[in-house]
Amino acid sequence: MALMRGELDAAERLLAEANSQASGTDTTQRANQMAFIGVQVFTLRREQGRLKELGSVLTHFMRTTSAASVWGPGLAVLYAELDRLDEARVEFERLAARDFNDLPRDGRWATCLAYLAEVCTALKDARRAVMLYRLLLPYADRALVLGGGFVCSGASGRHLGMLAATMSNWPASERHFEAALAMNTRIGALLPLAHTRHDYAAMLLARGAPGDRERAMALLRSSLSSARKMGAHALEERAAARLQQLEAAPPTSAGDHDLTPREVEVLRLIAIGRTNADIATALAISLNTVATHVRSILAKTGSSNRTEAAAHAMRRGLAPGADH
Repeated sequence: MALMRGELDAAERLLAEANSQASGTDTTQRANQMAFIGVQVFTLRREQGRLKELGSVLTHFMRTTSAASVWGPGLAVLYAELDRLDEARVEFERLAARDFNDLPRDGRWATCLAYLAEVCTALKDARRAVMLYRLLLPYADRALVLGGGFVCSGASGRHLGMLAATMSNWPASERHFEAALAMNTRIGALLPLAHTRHDYAAMLLARGAPGDRERAMALLRSSLSSARKMGAHALEERAAARLQQLEAAPPTSAGDHDLTPREVEVLRLIAIGRTNADIATALAISLNTVATHVRSILAKTGSSNRTEAAAHAMRRGLAPGADH
């Protein structure tokens, strides 16, 4: 409950007490208790920005035990959190080898889905986002409880919103994020609420519709304020960096370089790594139309290729410059 409320100092004290109490139990019982405590420690250190302390330990644990089915998603999210995306991708690909059919359908199910949704978002893997979205959708409008019941990550709408944004399904993403804001507020999940505001802002910046930039800035300021009060340093750092970038970049309009509103939409998607096929699906237009827009964008922005166009978009504030 302390973790869910963002009372991280209290959570630290309570975990120390739990560890002390577990030391007096028999070997089997202690092992079970330490497994649950481990999920909470992982969550706490992640929020404190101290996951580097656990990286080598968890990697060694994975290599020397048969824990891959339990901690594989945890290892992937650890790599993503530490911006070791190549390693995160290797672990993610292993878990996705059979379209996630190997994930355990037991008390670990919610943990796997939550962690993998975050990794998928960090990797911008639209194809796998579709798969994970379908797996998580039956739990829409519910709170996700991880680690067999020892960590509440708040409303599932946050993770569904992230996956929908990765798919460029903006209406669904907005709907899920709005539901997550409401639920997390209602149940007092203040730490998940701060994360939801940050991730919602990231979606709005990627979409770039009229008014999205201003709303995103308000959400980021609220997320940053909450993170600072809680001592959630990892979230604080992400929100501060994204907000600083936004405040440094001048607001842009559809008239930038005489781009049409549709060309601005296409450029925003190019900037977050979408292929022409992805763009065609997201905007419900043909591949030929996308190609025409891309050629026009390159000409109007003076870019020789998509990479230069993406860089131009980043400089003009048309897309978020930091990974999720």
